[in-house]
Amino acid sequence: MASGRQLYNLAPLLPYIERGFTLLTPNQRLARRIKAQWDELQHPSGPAAWTPLPVAPLEVWLLQRWRLAAQQGSVPARVILDDARCRLLWQQVVAQDAGEIELSLLRPAAAAEQAASARDTLIRWQLDPDSEELAPEFGFDADCTAFQRWRREFVRRLEEGGLVTPSDCLAELAKNARCQPGLRLLLADFDEIPPLHRACLDALAEEIVALDSNGTPAEYSCRAYPDKQAELAAVARWVVACRRADPDATVGVVLADMQRDRAPLEYLLRREHDCLGENYSSLPVNFSTGLSLDRVPVVRDALDILGSCTGTLPLGVVPALLQSRFTAIDDGHTDLGVKLISRVYEDGLGQVDPGRLRHLASTIKLKADSEPGLQLGAVLSAQSDLRLGRLRLLPSGWLEPICAILDYWGWPGTGPLDSLEYQQVEHWYRTLEEYAAHDQVSGPVSFEDMLQALRFCCQRQPSQPQTADSPVQVLGPLEAAGLAFDHLWLCGLQGSLWPPAPRPNPFIPLPLQRRYDMPHATPDREWRFVERLTQQFLHSANRLIASYCKELEGVPELPSALLADWPQEAVSEDPASLPPSWIDMRRRISLESRRVEPAPALDDDERHTLHGGSATLADQANCPFRAFALRRLQTRPLEDLRVGLSAAERGELVHEALFVLWGMLGDSDTLRQQEAAALRTQVARSAEAAIEKHGPRLRPLVGAAALDLERLRLDSLLAQWLQLELARPPFRVIDLESEVSVSLAGLELSLRIDRIDELQAGGRLIIDYKTSRNGLADWLGERPKAPQLPLYAIAGGTVSGLAYAELKPRQLRLLGLAEAGGIDGVRSDIDKAVGRHSAAGTWQQLLQEWQRNLSRLARAFEQGEAQVDPLRGACDYCGLPSLCRVDLEALEQEVEP
Repeated sequence: MASGRQLYNLAPLLPYIERGFTLLTPNQRLARRIKAQWDELQHPSGPAAWTPLPVAPLEVWLLQRWRLAAQQGSVPARVILDDARCRLLWQQVVAQDAGEIELSLLRPAAAAEQAASARDTLIRWQLDPDSEELAPEFGFDADCTAFQRWRREFVRRLEEGGLVTPSDCLAELAKNARCQPGLRLLLADFDEIPPLHRACLDALAEEIVALDSNGTPAEYSCRAYPDKQAELAAVARWVVACRRADPDATVGVVLADMQRDRAPLEYLLRREHDCLGENYSSLPVNFSTGLSLDRVPVVRDALDILGSCTGTLPLGVVPALLQSRFTAIDDGHTDLGVKLISRVYEDGLGQVDPGRLRHLASTIKLKADSEPGLQLGAVLSAQSDLRLGRLRLLPSGWLEPICAILDYWGWPGTGPLDSLEYQQVEHWYRTLEEYAAHDQVSGPVSFEDMLQALRFCCQRQPSQPQTADSPVQVLGPLEAAGLAFDHLWLCGLQGSLWPPAPRPNPFIPLPLQRRYDMPHATPDREWRFVERLTQQFLHSANRLIASYCKELEGVPELPSALLADWPQEAVSEDPASLPPSWIDMRRRISLESRRVEPAPALDDDERHTLHGGSATLADQANCPFRAFALRRLQTRPLEDLRVGLSAAERGELVHEALFVLWGMLGDSDTLRQQEAAALRTQVARSAEAAIEKHGPRLRPLVGAAALDLERLRLDSLLAQWLQLELARPPFRVIDLESEVSVSLAGLELSLRIDRIDELQAGGRLIIDYKTSRNGLADWLGERPKAPQLPLYAIAGGTVSGLAYAELKPRQLRLLGLAEAGGIDGVRSDIDKAVGRHSAAGTWQQLLQEWQRNLSRLARAFEQGEAQVDPLRGACDYCGLPSLCRVDLEALEQEVEP
C-alpha cells in the first residue's frame, strides 16, 4: 500500500498505463479518484498539459462503444431510455395488463420496478426466458407468468418506438462487436462482472488484465455500542480525533446502511465540527451519495406546492409551506396564520382537502369585524382557477402550468439562495427538462399522474453539492471499494445487515436464480459477496475499526459472523449521556435565579376580549399557568390526529339529541305514558336531528358512513338512558341549554346549563351530560378540578342538587349530591359523601364553601397568579409542557455531575 496520504494507490497501475491500457472501474467514484491521482502526479513534473488518463466506469465505457458502433452502422441506432422513462414505460405496461385481466396489485409501481430489474438481470446473465429450456420454468409461478406477459409487451413497445434500454445496448454490442486491434483493458478492483459485460469485453479487447490494489493487512479491531445513536456519535468523535492527531491523514467511514444512517451521521459530524450555523457549508467531509433531490428543502417545498393542487395534502405540509422561506407568502408567523394552522389541526385528519384549506385560508379572521383571508387563500384560489383536474397534457405540456403554480407562490423565495441551494434549483430545472422527454413513452396524462412521475424523477436524482475534495470520506460499501485510507471505520456491521438477507426477484423462478448465482438470490451468495468486501477493506487501510450496535429500534442485535475472530475493543463512552459539548456549555453558563412576579392583573380592555366560562376556573384550579397561557395568552396546543369522531364531537351529538328528546317529552309523566313504538320513533327523530345539525360540519371530516354508525349508536344509547330516567321519582324539565352568567370577584363568566329538573318533592336538580366517567371529589377542595357544576349551583338560583348524567355505553348512571334523597346515584348524606375532601356537613354549607373557593380562584386569575403549580394528573393531557417547562428541574438534576 502507498503512503496512505492518497485515497488511491496508483503505483500498481503505472506499468499498464505506460503500455497504453484503458482503465475500467466498477463505479464512477473510483474512476474520478484514479484520474485525480494521475493529474496530481503529472502536474508537479513540469508539463502544463498532458494526455488525459483513459479511465472510465465499465458500463459507461461499454455504452460509449455501443454509440460508436451505432454511428458506424454495426448496430441499429436507437434512443436509449434513461431510468425514469424506462420505469414509466414499465408502469404503463403493468397498469394495462392489470386492467385487462382485472388483476389487483397492492403496489403497481413497486411491481413495475421489480419487473424492470428482472428483465435487466436476465439480459445481463444472457438468459432468454422465451427459450425452450427456460420458458417452462416461468409457467410454474403466477408472478413469473405475469412477468412474461409484461416483458413481451414492454419489448413490443420498445421496438414500436425505436427505443432501447442500456442492457439492450450491451446485448447488441456483445453480438455484433469485433475485436479492436491494440485495445488493452485493465479492470481495477472488480469484485464480480456480469456475464454480459464479460462477453462484451472479450469480444472487443485484445488483452484483458484484472488488477486488485490490495495492500498489506490493516491493524483491526471491533467495537460494540448499546444503540445506533451511541455508535454514530462515537464515529463522529473519532473522525474529529483523527483529524486533530494528523490533519493530512485520509479518513474513511463506510456505512453498511447508508440509507438510514447517512442523515443522522451528517448531523453529528456537523455538531462535532461546529458546522450547524453560519459554518454550515464548511464541513470538511465528502459524502459518496447525496440526498435524493425530492428530499432537499427547496425542491421538497416545490413538490409540496404542486401537491396542494391534488386530492389531499399531508397535514404536516400545511405549516411547513406557510413557514417556508422558499415562498413569497408571509402568512406563516402572523396571528392569522397561526389560527389557520390551529383550525386545520382541529379537524383531526392526517390529510387536508385543498378545497377546505382554500376555504379556511380565504375566510378566516381574527375578529368578527376584521378583514377575512390570508395571502395563502388568494394563491390557492388562483391555482384553483387553472382547473388542473380537468386537463390531460403531454409531459412537456405540463411545464408551463408547473412554472405558473410556482410563480403564484413566489418560489424559490425572495431571500438570497446559498451556493448549495442555487445548485439544487438548477438541478430542479434540469429534472423538469428530463421529465419533458417522457413524451417519447407517454401520451397525455393527468396532473396527479404527472406529479407522481415528477416525484419519481426527483427521487432518482441524487443532489450532491459541488465541493472541494476532502481527506474525510463517508461512503457506502460499494463506493469504498478500491480506495485507500490511513484510518477506516466500518459502521453498522450487525448480523442482520452484514451480510444482508437475500432478496430474490419475485419475477424470476427461484431455482433459476440459484442455478446461475444471480444477485441477492441466496444467503450463500450474499455471504461470499460481503466476505470479499470485508477482506478488501482489511487491505485498504492502516487502521481499521468495525462496529455494531447491540440494539436496533428496540430489537436486540448480534455482531456479524464475519467479525467472530476480530479482537474486541473496550468502549468507555456512556451512550445515555448528553453530548459532551452541550454538557460543557451548560456547566459554563452562569445562572441567575430570581422570583417570578405575578402576571399583570386583568385590565378593562382585556376583560372585554376575554372569553370562557367554567373552563377558566377549571384551568386555574388545575394549574394557574395553564389558565394564564390558554385564556390570556391564547396559547393552545395543536389537536392530535384521530380516526372518526372525537370524544368531544360524540359529546356534542349526545347533548343535541337529548336537547331535542326532552324538548318533545317535557316531563317524566309524558315519558311513562309513551307507547314503546312511539318512544322509539321519538328517540330516532332526536338522533336524526342531532346528525342533521352537526352533519354538514362533520361529514367532510369523517364521512357519511361514520355518521350513519353514530346515528345507530345514539339510538341505542338514548333508549338505554330513558330506562334509567323511568326509574326516577317524578320530575319536570323546566329548562334546557339555558345561558346564565355569574360574577365572581369581578370576573364575569358565561355558562350554559344542560338541563334543570323540577322535582315533585320540591327543589331543582341541575344535570350535566357527560360521556365519560367522573368523580364527586373533583368538585371539592380549595382547588376543585371540575368546578363546572358547583358554578352552576351558584349561578342557577335556588338549587337543591347537582348531578352528572353519565351516558357511557353499558355504564349509564346519575352521580351527584343533593339536599334531599330519593334519586339513585345522587347522595344526600353530604358529610359522608364529601369525606376528607371537605368540612361541609350540609348542602348549605357546601354551597357556601363553593362560593368561597370559586371566588378565590376567580380572584387569583384576575390578579395574574400564573405560577406553574399543577395538581396531580393535570399535566397528562395539558399539551403545554414545552412552554411551562415543568420538567426542567428534573433535566437540570440529570445534567449536573
